Amino acid sequence: MGDRMELALMGNPNVGKSTLFTKLTGVGVMVSNYPGTTVEFKEGSFLRDGRKVAVHDLPGTYSLSGESEDEIVAIRMLAENRFDAVAVVVDATRLESSLVLMFQVMELGHPVIVALNQMDIAQKRYEMDIAKMEGILGVPVFPISAITGEGVDELAQAVVSDRAVRSDFKVSYDSHIEEQLEALPADLPETQFPARGALLKLLEGNEYISSLFDEETKQNVYLAAKEFHADHGESINIHITRDRYGEAGRVRKEAVTPRKGPLTMRDRVSDMTMRPATGVPILIGVLATIFLAIVIMGEWLEHELEELFDLLVGDAMVEIGRSLAGDFGAAVGSGVTMGIEAIVVLIIPFIMVWYIILALLEDSGYMPRAVALLDGVMHKVGLHGRAVIPMMVGIGCSVPAILATRTAGSKRERLILSTLIVMAVPCGAQMAIIIGLVSRFVGIAAAAGIFAMLLGLLLLLGFVMDRWLRKEPTCLAMEIPDLRTPTARNVAFKTYSRSRDFFLIAFPFLLVGSVIVEVLLSFGAMDFIVEPMSFITVGILGLPAVTIIAFLFGILRKELAVGMLVTISGVGAVSGLSEFMDPVQFVVFGVVMAIYMPCLAAWAVLMKEVGVKNALLVGAASILTALLVGGTVNLVLSALF
Repeated sequence: MGDRMELALMGNPNVGKSTLFTKLTGVGVMVSNYPGTTVEFKEGSFLRDGRKVAVHDLPGTYSLSGESEDEIVAIRMLAENRFDAVAVVVDATRLESSLVLMFQVMELGHPVIVALNQMDIAQKRYEMDIAKMEGILGVPVFPISAITGEGVDELAQAVVSDRAVRSDFKVSYDSHIEEQLEALPADLPETQFPARGALLKLLEGNEYISSLFDEETKQNVYLAAKEFHADHGESINIHITRDRYGEAGRVRKEAVTPRKGPLTMRDRVSDMTMRPATGVPILIGVLATIFLAIVIMGEWLEHELEELFDLLVGDAMVEIGRSLAGDFGAAVGSGVTMGIEAIVVLIIPFIMVWYIILALLEDSGYMPRAVALLDGVMHKVGLHGRAVIPMMVGIGCSVPAILATRTAGSKRERLILSTLIVMAVPCGAQMAIIIGLVSRFVGIAAAAGIFAMLLGLLLLLGFVMDRWLRKEPTCLAMEIPDLRTPTARNVAFKTYSRSRDFFLIAFPFLLVGSVIVEVLLSFGAMDFIVEPMSFITVGILGLPAVTIIAFLFGILRKELAVGMLVTISGVGAVSGLSEFMDPVQFVVFGVVMAIYMPCLAAWAVLMKEVGVKNALLVGAASILTALLVGGTVNLVLSALF
């Protein structure tokens, strides 16, 4: 028994795999992209009984068929790393889909240990015979609750004690599939996979496994799959999946017995969130509550932080700069003051409130319910309900949202979803502009109107792209977890994780940008940009000519646009912007900022996700759309008011 071992964590999305990973590894986690892809995986370690266990959190997936990028990466990591154990995280409240994934891991010959998660919920509903489950599957099963940590210590001890085993369990496939397996050549090229598991993956059409075999073997498998389709009227991979689910159902039936008794209040509420008749009104209420919470809490925090900032900082930095370096020093001090104020007063109140709300939605288990309810609506724009999750992440920051589009089932869906996120889903900084500026200086109705326009744009763009990019979308497959009470620790951790990188990156950019612009403005060095572009700012949009500076800096980081607006206005503080722009101009500025060009970080990720050509097309379309919508809003509102 060596001093070091390698452990892989496998599981469906939303089974608590990442929570278990955090419980096992604690701090010091490294997040990486798998080479040649945008799929992230985490690595960490823990020390126990003198053994260092390297833990690899593989991408969450429902299958190892190799259809999506997540599945391809998962199976490649299983193939290219010699793991001493694969801990399959299973949702005890919904066994079937987790067992289907586990069957595939076992068929590929890996030593398996089962982490039966969410037992704190499952034991209230079911009587689970763990010993019988172990007897059927031939692998050790450990009941755990990743959230509370119950059973995690026993699981870790079992891992370092080499309790994971290669099981002799076999799924009973249709007799015709078994005949196909027997008819295929037995003298397969040497791989680290058992022959039966490798041949099943070949029959399913897994491209990575297929690449390990010679052309003759692949041709034989192709002919066998074609013959099966001709005889049965359906693809062999569909039949294989159906048999796995049937086997999973049999295991559940033998090892799990439902407890008798009336539904709890939580169960009744859970059912209400899933039925369209009650679920849709609940969803509308949740979305309205989110909007009002961001507006009310954000504006309250904005007011309090602004007063505190004025009290603690005021003009101190400007005066210090003037005393040290005259007008130049005063310009630097003014730039520093405005940069800090933009982050503290405008960005923090709104983005922090949103991150807390997002963490609550995730931790409560409500997010997948919204996905299921919106699935039908999202079909209209060529997507599935799961697209809602990257969109909601995009309200915080476009970069992780675009990366999250990798969960889409096809390149077509990824392109549509990325375009919608860039052009119609406001990030945290854009939210701060819409709510922190438009709502504050024009009114909540104006801010709601901008969000309504963005929703209309999202539906229109999706509808057009769905008709333009002709291809059938993939199916929606996801588990709906039980509703649960969010824990303060999880909510705080998720909020902190999302906020940390955001502010570490945004703050230096904004501070330096504010100083540069303030210095250049003080010495009249920005006129060469302002005047030539005034045909857009003044002529089309009806804005002050100098707002072009805010738009240009917004391409670097959207947060910079807010600070630049305060800087170029010369009013000295956010509260003074009402002297710089009128209500119509605030609305037009908010609309254009919400639509045009992603920031450079999002732009770089977009090019990697959808290609340079498509990214350029999306960027050009966003600018033209922003000018068209902004110009139209300017004409209409100017005529009305």
